[in-house]
This record gives sequence, structure tokens and C-alpha cells, in this order.
Amino acid sequence: MAKINEIRILDLDAGRLMLEESVVKAAVRKSKIKARVSMMADNLAITRQGLMDKVPVLEINGTIISHSKPLVLAEVMTLFKAL
Repeated sequence: MAKINEIRILDLDAGRLMLEESVVKAAVRKSKIKARVSMMADNLAITRQGLMDKVPVLEINGTIISHSKPLVLAEVMTLFKAL
């Protein structure tokens, strides 16, 4: 598994973003990864990156790992293991 330093969640829906954050943080704890988890709900920034139609987006170390589907704990843990 590659070293994961930075995990970023991008979404425009604040409620969904909070749920996604809890899923990602739970996956980080269960996978025993040390990483900073941040969230972005900035409409303009997401649009400038061309991701408006792809939210929610899960970005790890600057690379988009998942987009356009809800973040589920088992799937996020599988994504971590695949890195």
C-alpha cells in the first residue's frame, strides 16, 4: 500500500459531505492510516477543477480515486488497500 498523506472529499451538498467525512475517517481508523482528511464544498473551486458533475469526489494525495458515487465504508477501505 502506498503512503497516504492527504485525503480530500469534494462535494456541494453540506449534509452529504458530513456523512462522507465520517465514512472516510472511519476507514482511515480501521485501516490504521495516518492521513489528513479535509473537505471542500466550494462551488467555484469545484467548478474550476471541472468536477461539478462528478461530485462526490474522493481525492488521495492529489489523485482522484473515486467520483460520482456515494462513499461507502467497505469500498473506501478497498480503495485504500488498492493503493
